[in-house]
Order: sequence, then structure tokens, then C-alpha cells
Amino acid sequence: MKKVLILMGVLLIPILFILLNNTGRGTVAKDNIVFRDKLSDYNLFKGKIADLVPNDQGVSYELASALFTDYTDKKRVIFLPKGGKMIATDDGLPSFPDGTIIAKTFFYPPRDAVGDSRQRLLETRLLIHKDGQWNAATYQWNAAQDEAFLLMDSASVHVSFLDNKGVERQTNYIIPSRKDCMACHRQGNQLLPIGPKIRNLNRIIVHDRDSIQQLVRLTQMEALDLKSLKVSNSLPGYEDIGQSTANRARAYLEINCAHCHNPKGTAYMTMLDLRYESPLDETGIWLKQAKIIGRMSTLGEMHMPQKGTTVLHEEGILLIKTYLKTLK
Repeated sequence: MKKVLILMGVLLIPILFILLNNTGRGTVAKDNIVFRDKLSDYNLFKGKIADLVPNDQGVSYELASALFTDYTDKKRVIFLPKGGKMIATDDGLPSFPDGTIIAKTFFYPPRDAVGDSRQRLLETRLLIHKDGQWNAATYQWNAAQDEAFLLMDSASVHVSFLDNKGVERQTNYIIPSRKDCMACHRQGNQLLPIGPKIRNLNRIIVHDRDSIQQLVRLTQMEALDLKSLKVSNSLPGYEDIGQSTANRARAYLEINCAHCHNPKGTAYMTMLDLRYESPLDETGIWLKQAKIIGRMSTLGEMHMPQKGTTVLHEEGILLIKTYLKTLK
């Protein structure tokens, strides 16, 4: 009888967990804007669009820890409406004024394996904030590299590139559909940005050849109001070898996995909470070490993250493997 009760508990506890955490998970609202056909229609960039020079409302930013996407580089810009500011009251996502556009362009820098010295622009993802709701879309750059067009579905682009070690690689790079965007950006019944949390913006950047704290610069530009926030919290850079292995690994899981693996994310039923701020004994990491590294190390349908990668991130896998060994 005791064994039966234990078995029932093992089976029912996950179901109960899912039911208790499934509140507020209604269907995400449909877009409340009509996306334009071409990226140039938004007039986000000055001069030659492929140079990605933001207009006067655009604020470029960098992250302490960034999403891995097949070894691409990214150009990140927040376009705020005139007079609008981001408002931060904690170290999470700031609130954004209506009319905000977040643009992230994915590209390979001029180090092509086949001798092509030109930059290879692949896609630009837009998040547009209107009436309190975020709307997501992707734009694919054409072969001439002079325009990007709205995608209604995902797309595959064959690319050749050199990774961080100078190793030649080829892959069929996948540009996500709106449905794919929702899979990662969905929190409960709404879409939210992932990267520009205050703790991930809290880093030193180089501007005009000088080093400056990015939050200070954003405040000086009148793009950010910190509301007297003490900004001591910061997300470590997972590539920063000056940080502890544990901090680097948790930062890696935060930016690459936690957008789905959290109580409001699309992978909440896995009972993995990979947010950086979650105490280790509440994350499920210790119990699921083999599954975490196994899914990271496998390509195909079982690969994690499921969206946005077609090649293995060797440096990331090594980092997580090293971290998990310290837990035994």
C-alpha cells in the first residue's frame, strides 16, 4: 500500500504543479498593429540601411550576457518615441513607453570562410510596443543586402562562416516565424522582451573610446529613468573568465534558457526554473543535470534551445559541463 501511495505521489505531484502554475495562461493576444512589408518603411536607420546607423530616436545597447545564435553577431537598438523614457524600478525589465521599437539585427561580420570580406546580414527582429502590448515580427535581408522583407513563416538560409576559433562552419541558418518568437518571448499570456533587463544592461561599455557604465550613459541620454534604483545587481558576462564558473554558468542558462524555463514560460511544465535569481535548490538543476547537458549536446528535435540554433555552442556546453561537475 505504501508503495502504491508513493507511486501515486510521483505521478500526481507534477500534474498538480502544472495545474497550480497554469493560471493566467490564456491565448496570447493577436497583433494590434499591422507590420509593414519592408524594414526600410520604418525609417529606423539613417543613410544606407545596411550600415544600421540608428535614427535620432535610436539608442544602441549591449548586454552583459547575450543569446547564442549560431555564432552570429547582433546589432541591438531601442527606438523610443520623442520624449519617452524607459522606467526602471528594479533590476528586471524596465517599463517602455508606447511606440517603442526594439530592433535586433543578426549578422556575420566580415570574416567569411570563402574569402568574402563583406558583412552578411541575415535577419532583423522587431518588437513593437503599442497600447501596452508587444508585437513581434522578423524581416529577412535580401541577397543584395539593401533591404529586409517581412516574413510570414520561418525561412532557411545557407551560410558559411568562421566561428570564434576561426574554424570554418556551414549551416542552414533558421530565421524564426512569429510563432517561433512567441515560443521564447511568451510569459503567461503576453509577449515580453528578453535581453534588456536592467541587470543585463548594467555593464561597462566603450563609447567614443572611453569606458562608461551603460546605465549611466542611458540616463545621461535621457533614455532611462532609474527612479533612485540602487543598481548593484548585475548579470555576469558568461564569457568573462574573471567571474566564477557558477556565476558564468547561471548567467548562460538565464539568457539562453530561462525565457522558457521559468514559472510563466512555455516550458514551465518541466519544473526547471533557470532564472539567475532563483536559488539553486529551487531550480531543478541538480536533479536534471544529465538531461540539461544531454539536450544541449544533441542536434535535431531534442536539441535545447529548440529555437534559434542549428549548430552546437561548444564553449557554452563546456561551461555548463564544468559547472555541473562542481555540483556532484
